Amino acid sequence: MNNLFRLLLFLCLLSTSSLFSGNTAQPDSTYLLRGRVIGGDTNEPLVNASVSVQQVNVSSVTNQDGYFSIRVPAFTKNSQLLIRYLGYENREIPIITLIDNPNNHITLKPSPIELSEVVVVSGDGKELIREALQRIPQNYPDNPHMMVAFYRESVKKGSNYISLVETVLDIYKATYSSYSNDQSKIYIGRKATDISPRDTVLLKFQGGISDALMLDIAKNPEIVFGTDASEYQFHIEGLININDKPHYIISFAPHPGIKEILFRGNIYLDAASLAFARMEFNMNVEDRKDAANIFIRRKPSKMRVEVSKAQYVVDFTENNGKWFFNYSSTEVSFRVRWTNRFFGLFATTYTIGSEMAITDRYDNNVVKFPRNERIRSTDVIAEKVEHFLDPDFWGEYNVIEPNQEIMDAVKRLSGKLRRRAE
Repeated sequence: MNNLFRLLLFLCLLSTSSLFSGNTAQPDSTYLLRGRVIGGDTNEPLVNASVSVQQVNVSSVTNQDGYFSIRVPAFTKNSQLLIRYLGYENREIPIITLIDNPNNHITLKPSPIELSEVVVVSGDGKELIREALQRIPQNYPDNPHMMVAFYRESVKKGSNYISLVETVLDIYKATYSSYSNDQSKIYIGRKATDISPRDTVLLKFQGGISDALMLDIAKNPEIVFGTDASEYQFHIEGLININDKPHYIISFAPHPGIKEILFRGNIYLDAASLAFARMEFNMNVEDRKDAANIFIRRKPSKMRVEVSKAQYVVDFTENNGKWFFNYSSTEVSFRVRWTNRFFGLFATTYTIGSEMAITDRYDNNVVKFPRNERIRSTDVIAEKVEHFLDPDFWGEYNVIEPNQEIMDAVKRLSGKLRRRAE
């Protein structure tokens, strides 16, 4: 299995500390809105539904029980709160009707699907996946192109961020019909750290940018499916509307009895072209003591690591009949425990995350990068980004906000996340 994540863990008693660059002050006057989002067809909570006020780039998501809380500026009192969830119609609700009511229940209607040219099938999805893999050369670009991306990676100890990195990248995107690798280089970047002198673990995240690009399943299907997907069973769960187009939902999981650590999740195929439009999947690391060997490259001998979660998302967008890599995210959580008495017997939970959002793409002046400028799979971006600092680039957005969604950050920097003048 190709590693999608590599970490370096060191025993280290740290003597210095560099702090986050600051906290964004709360507005002088705000409203705290609370509520719960449920599906109108199932009456069940909708998990990770998007909740936002677009005019001010304020957003949140619902939790595992469908509940949300979001603080909005007072001047948005007469604006609309936008609720979005895959497969359901968007809903806008006047903010004024939600104020001072902690028990708001918001119901979303399923999005209707036009089935005029879609063959509705159920059951085994293996043939659909096989056909989708065969159609990759015609569904995705057959020429290389350039992309600009906003990339973020973070390290959390418990619920507190101890490292956060943001970069703007230039990317050479290789054609889908070749075995050439994508290339990337840093254009600008910044980082923030908050490491306590009492911390006994110095964690380094290696290869985050390279792994984010490797999550392009259409270009690198072997990282999940191997050579022929024979280790998996596929099941067609139904149809869902994405951007007003029907998509097949196909769940997948390893065949019973397979002992290797593999993946499970959902694939969303465009019903007309059978292009991979989105994929949400997890590695089956639960209760597997050997899972740490996949992620940890180096650690002290007296440290025990248990991986509790490894989840991934990749998203594509369609333009003029071709599908393009658009977004990827990774989140891995693990527990670290020392076996000697000096450091104690209590376990500490760490969470490593990365997100990449494509902000521009173009097919003129397509060039590969000099070898000494390329990001390598062995690079620790938090160390490399120090050579690309430029406070003037970020303007008013001069503080890294750990809990801000990546698309909100993209909106705030939209004028600067485009191709550079030649």
